[in-house]
Formats: sequence, structure tokens, C-alpha cells
Amino acid sequence: MSDQTFDAPVWHHGKALRKGYTTGSCATAAAKVAALMVMRQHLIHQVSIVTPSGVTLCLNVESPHVEGQQAVAAIRKDGGDDVDATHGMLIFARVTLNDSGEISLQGGEGIGTVTRKGIGLPTGSPAINRTPRHTIETAVREAIGPTRGAQVEIFAPEGALRAQKTYNARLGILGGISIIGTTGIVTPMSEESWKRSLSLELEIKRAAGLERVVLVPGNHGERFVREQMGIDPQMVVTMSNFVGYMIEEAVRLGFRQIVLIGHPGKLIKNRRRDLSYPQPYRRCADGNSRRSSGAAWRAAAAADAGQRVRHYRSGNGAYRRLGIPAPL
Repeated sequence: MSDQTFDAPVWHHGKALRKGYTTGSCATAAAKVAALMVMRQHLIHQVSIVTPSGVTLCLNVESPHVEGQQAVAAIRKDGGDDVDATHGMLIFARVTLNDSGEISLQGGEGIGTVTRKGIGLPTGSPAINRTPRHTIETAVREAIGPTRGAQVEIFAPEGALRAQKTYNARLGILGGISIIGTTGIVTPMSEESWKRSLSLELEIKRAAGLERVVLVPGNHGERFVREQMGIDPQMVVTMSNFVGYMIEEAVRLGFRQIVLIGHPGKLIKNRRRDLSYPQPYRRCADGNSRRSSGAAWRAAAAADAGQRVRHYRSGNGAYRRLGIPAPL
């Protein structure tokens, strides 16, 4: 399937985890093989690509078809041992030759549509990120030569259903999955990818003009602020265990007011990096009490008067500040 760099496992808590490849790699490989088939006028059952990270993937082609100036091919997504909503689905490309000299890229069935600013794509465009756009266009151009034109359509019949298990709707991507991947490779349990997805939601809200953001640890906090406090859900962003990181990101993006809401025990646990807490992502709590407190104070110092981050040494103090009766 690949080179040695890709085949080397990722070790997590003593367990070897297998890497995978992104929807962007699938779309690129599908477009490349479809373009090659329409040029050569015969079916191809295996194709290789070099990912943006330099890893060579040799992938099996499914459902190849060529007729006249058009060809279709699919690549099956393999997320490795990562928790991946798109794992196992087919990503298709349809390539139609023309005389325009240009390569146009479209999203078809199952590819989401961008409806909000903040993710680096125009509203109304298909959710095919910049790196995959470049790799798809480059692969097709290499296959068809410098003078021909082609229309490339990326589609995924299962996309609308699979997208329900992703964050796409929260990011304003509706109707399907995203074609993503800056490296082309899926690294299992990637902390950086997780943090980036959380930060992206902050970017979208800031691009929409919001100046106040409410950070909550997870689903329980999100439900609490919506049902018990009546806070507009559009203001709420999940920070998971990355308290200091998300505060600093909110400051970087220019939010004037940053509010942390959650059970005091949960917030304190993440601040102190309680390694005895038996949950698999405990190491992701981004720093001990001193580091997280320092991050918050740096955030407060970097922000203007409207940007304040407050810490309370006791759970009761946090409850009093929120106007909620402390539990007995």
C-alpha cells in the first residue's frame, strides 16, 4: 500500500496503531486514475500518489468505468486505527475532458457545501479544502497534459449520512462530508488535529462577527448553558481538555470576552493535569496548574479591557460568580 514511513505504527499507551489516509488523498487518487483512464481508454485497477507529506500510497481502485471522454473511479477511505466517521466509505471522482484548457473542480453528491465564513473557502462552494484542491488539480493536469481541459467532480454517495457523525454542521458545512487533509495521512490519536478542529470553530464564530465566546468542556456543559442558562448556542464552543490552548486561541482571534463555564471539578481537573484520572485522553490536559493558570493570565494580559479571564481557587467561588447555588 505504501512506503515504510506510512507503515510504521503510531504507539499510544503501549499499543501499536495503524495510520490511514485522508479524504483528500482518496479524492486525489480517484481523480488521477479517472484522468488516466480517459486518456488511455482502458480500465486501471491500482494507482499511486505522493501525499503532501511525501508519503507514497499505492491504492486499489474500485468501480472503474470509462466511456468516451468521461471516466469514473473510486477509492475506499481507510482511516487506520483512528476514530474516523468516513472510514470505509467510497470517494468517487468523475473526470470529463474538454477543450477549455482549464481544470474545473466541483463537488457532487455527498460533498458538503460551505455556508459560513471562517474556514478559508468561499460560501456556497464545495467543502474541498485548499490542499486537496491543489493535489487534485495537479494530478489531473499531469495526467491530461498541459493543453487539454477537464471537469472534475468529486462525490461520495454515503456522504450525507456519514456527515451526521462529524462536526461539519457546527462548522457550517451542510449536506455532506469535507474533502480534507494537509498531509494526506491520518495519524491515530493526533492531538494536534483534535486541537485544530476545535480552534476552527472559534475562527468561524469570530468571522461571523461574534466578540464573546463561551468555552465549555464538552456535551454536558454545552447542554447546561443552552437549557439552564439560556445562552445562545452560537456563542458556545467545546474546548475539551485544552483549556489553556483554547483561551490563547480565543485571544489570538480577537474575542473581547471569554467565558469558561463548566463543573468546577472538571475545570480544576484539567488545570491540574490529574494523571490518576482514568480516562484515555488524560495526557491531553494541556499542562499542570501553573502552566494553565499562566496561559490564562497571559491571555488576560494580552487582551484589552474587554477581554478578561478569571480563575477561582474554590468551586464555591465559581458557583457564586455564576449565580448558581453551590451543591451541599
